Amino acid sequence: MGFLKKDSDFSSGEHFSVVSAECYFQGTLSVQGSLRVDGKLEGSVDNARQVIIGEGGKITGDVTAQNVVCGGEVEGNVCAEMVEVLSKAAIKGDIRAQKMIVEEGGRIEGMCKIGGEESVSPKNAKNTDDDK
Repeated sequence: MGFLKKDSDFSSGEHFSVVSAECYFQGTLSVQGSLRVDGKLEGSVDNARQVIIGEGGKITGDVTAQNVVCGGEVEGNVCAEMVEVLSKAAIKGDIRAQKMIVEEGGRIEGMCKIGGEESVSPKNAKNTDDDK
């Protein structure tokens, strides 16, 4: 894992959290740094810088982050500046992002709103068109 290397720069203030393959977490997780999910997370992820869902990882709940890389499963809405859906990933929910990459084989069941004039970020991610 790159962020656990001996020469990692922790002085930058970057925080990393991991839900490992053997872990199950239930509840809202507010993360100021980055999060990697290889286990099961039942609840929302709020305000993360980066969320990485590994191939065996599953999030059942909404995800709000600057960057989301999905290699596993998400059952919930995703709101980020950048969303990357890898080839073995599945997202069941709406996606709202400035940019998105979907690899061949990646599955999305929901509506996607990509780009647009208003910025998508964790700070204003909870605003929807219905709120106007």
